[in-house]
Amino acid sequence: MTNYSTDRRKFLKQFGMGSVLLGSGLAIPEIIGKTSAGPLVRSEEEYGKFPVIKMANGKLPYEIDPKVFKRMNERFTVFSRNGWDQVRKERPGAKENITNRNLVEGKGVVPNQSRLDYALMSASWSMARLSNSPCYKWETSSYGTRRMGADRLGKWDPATLDMGPEETSLAVKHASLFYGASLAGIAELNPAWLYSHIHSPTREDRLREIPFHYGGDRYEKTKDAWYVPSSMNKVIALAFEEDYEAIANSPGRLASAATGDGYSRMAQTAYKVAEFIRCLGYNALPAGNGTALSIPIAIDAGLGELGRNGLLITPKFGPRVRLAKVITDMPLVADHPIKFGVTEFCETCMLCAEDCPSESISKGSQTWKGLTASNNPGIHKWYIHPETCFDYNGFSCSNCKLNCPFNKPNNEWTHKLIRGAIKLKVNPLNSIMTEFDQASGYGKQVDSREFWKRDGSKKITSREKM
Repeated sequence: MTNYSTDRRKFLKQFGMGSVLLGSGLAIPEIIGKTSAGPLVRSEEEYGKFPVIKMANGKLPYEIDPKVFKRMNERFTVFSRNGWDQVRKERPGAKENITNRNLVEGKGVVPNQSRLDYALMSASWSMARLSNSPCYKWETSSYGTRRMGADRLGKWDPATLDMGPEETSLAVKHASLFYGASLAGIAELNPAWLYSHIHSPTREDRLREIPFHYGGDRYEKTKDAWYVPSSMNKVIALAFEEDYEAIANSPGRLASAATGDGYSRMAQTAYKVAEFIRCLGYNALPAGNGTALSIPIAIDAGLGELGRNGLLITPKFGPRVRLAKVITDMPLVADHPIKFGVTEFCETCMLCAEDCPSESISKGSQTWKGLTASNNPGIHKWYIHPETCFDYNGFSCSNCKLNCPFNKPNNEWTHKLIRGAIKLKVNPLNSIMTEFDQASGYGKQVDSREFWKRDGSKKITSREKM
C-alpha cells in the first residue's frame, strides 16, 4: 500500500509549489489519497483538516455555457442599480431609516441594535468608506517606493535569491497573509470574470458606464475607458475571515460590524499586496468588489467552492469570509481549484434557504438561468435574489453564514462528529447531519449582550484548531 503521507515533496513538485517554503508558515499539504480529479490532500493551516481534492489537468468545479455566458456589466450589480434603477430607488426599503428607528427613536436600547453595537458597526466600516482612500486606485508606485528609488530598478529577478516562480508565488502569498489576509491563492486571470463595463456615474448621468478592455499592451485608466494588458494574466485572491461570534449575532448590528471590518481589511491588505508587487517592478491592480467578480476568481485560485447561498464556501471558515483580489503581470504559479463536497452537501442541506428571512436563496436545483437583472446567466449554479437580500434589515444580515454547517468551529465533541460526517460526503446522511447541527445549538442568534460579556482574549473562532 502506498504511503501517501510521505510523498509530499513529490506533490509539491508536481503541483508547482517547489521545495522551499521560505519560512512562510504556509502548510505543506499532506497527501492522503488519490481520485480521478486529482490528489486528495489535507492541511490544517489551509483547510482546517478537511480532506480536499486538488483538481488537476485544468478541471474546474463549475460549468459554463459559452453560448449564454458573457462578461457582466458592473452597472447591473445590485450596488450600482441602487443608484440609477428607478424601481430600486423607489422601493419601500429605500426610504426606511432603520438606524434612526433603532438607534435614535429606540434610544439605542433595542435588543441587538444597541448604541454599543452600532458604534462597533460604524467604526468597522470606516476604512472601507474613506471617500479619498487610495486603496483601489491605479498607481504605478507609491511615494514610499519612489523615495527608496525602487521604481528605478526595473523588474526584480527572483534568481538573485536563487528563487524560481514557485518560491516567488509562495513569497507573494506569505506577504498577503502578513498584511492581513486569512487565506491567499493565485489563479490564471480568466478575462470572463472582468466586468465588460465599469459603472462610473456622475451627478449629471447616473447611468454612465465606460468600457473595460483587456488585451494588448495598454495599461491605463482614462475618463472614457479602462485598459488592462494581456500581460497582466495572474490574479491573487484574498479572503478575510469574519468574526465568528459577531456573525452569530445575525441579523443584529454585530454581524454588519463583522462585514464592515472585512471590507476595511480588504481595502488595506489589497493595497499593501499591490504595493509590494509594484515595489518589485511589476504592475498590480488591487480591487474589492470592483473590476471583476471576486467569487469565481477565488474558486479558480483554490480557496473554496460555490454554495447554495451564492457565497464562496471555504474549508476552514465556511462562507464566513470577504474577498478581494490583485491583478498582476508578476510571473506567478497558479494554484489548483479544489473540491471538498460543497455542491453535494448543499443539494440536500437547505438550512441557508430555510432560514433566509428575505427568501432570497433558492430551494430548488441548480440552473443555468438567472432570476433578476443582477444575475449573470450561463453558469450552472444556484442563483440568489440579490435585491431582496440587500434590502433586508438595512443590509445587515448574515443568517446564511450563521446557519451554514461549514461555518462552525470544532469546539464541541458533537460538532466534531458532524464535521466528520460531512467529510464522508454521504448524501443520505446530509439531512440527518443538518438536523443534528441545529439540535446541537448551532445556527441560533446570539444576543449581543452575550458578545460583550465574553472575554475577547478567549474568542471561539475558526482560527483555533478545527
